Amino acid sequence: MKIISYTFLHCSLLLLFFSLPLSAADSSVAVSSTGSASIRPDMVEFTVLLTDTAPSASEATGRTAEKYRRVQDALRTQGVLAEDASSVSYGVRQQWEWDNASRRRVFKGYTSTHMLHVTVRRLENAGRVIDSSVKAGADEIQGIVFTSSRNEEVRRAALADAVRQARTDAEVMAKAANVSLGVLLDLQTAFSPFYPVGEFDAMPVRKLEAASPSTEVSPGTLVIKAKVFCRWALSR
Repeated sequence: MKIISYTFLHCSLLLLFFSLPLSAADSSVAVSSTGSASIRPDMVEFTVLLTDTAPSASEATGRTAEKYRRVQDALRTQGVLAEDASSVSYGVRQQWEWDNASRRRVFKGYTSTHMLHVTVRRLENAGRVIDSSVKAGADEIQGIVFTSSRNEEVRRAALADAVRQARTDAEVMAKAANVSLGVLLDLQTAFSPFYPVGEFDAMPVRKLEAASPSTEVSPGTLVIKAKVFCRWALSR
C-alpha cells in the first residue's frame, strides 16, 4: 500500500506541475535571425593612391604634393566636391633594397604616399572621374565599392525583415513544443556591414591605360543585411 501511495503522490505532483502556467522567468525561447534588403546602387566610392620615390624626403613629398593638387583640380572639374575627396592616409618612409652581391641593404631614397577617399554621387559619372584622376597623376585606383544614397532606408527594411523571420521561427518552435508564444522579453540588433556586389581590387595605372579610352564600371545589386536577437516568453 505504501508503494502505491507514493506512486500516486508522485504522479499527482507531476500533473500539478504540468498544469501550472509557465512564467516568463520559467521558460522562454531565444531566436537570432538575419534579414536582408536589396537596392540598385546610385553612388560609387574608391581610393586614389598617389606615390613617388626620390633621393630626398622633401623631393618625394614635393612630387606627391604636385600630384595631389592636379588630382584635386581634376576632381573639381568633374563635379566632385572637396568634402567628397578627403585624405585618409599620408606617409613618408625610407626605401631600402637587399643587394645580393654585397649582402647588405642599400638605401634607395624616400617614398611618399598620399591616399584619397573619393565619393562619386552620380554613378554615371564614375568612369569619367576615374579617367580624370589617372590622367592627373593617380598611381592606383583601389577598392571600388558601389553604394546608395538610400542605405539607411534599406537597412531599416532589412531590420524589419529580420524581426519577422525571428518571430516566425519562434512560433514554429513554440508550436512544436506544444506551448504558446507569449510577450516579447528582449529585442536587440547587431551591426551588419553592407554587402555590395561588384567590389574590385586595386587598379594600377598601367591597366587603365591599356583598357578602352573610357573607363566603365558596372554595378550589381547592393544587398544590406541586419541581424537581430529576440526572446519571447512561453506559456501553456
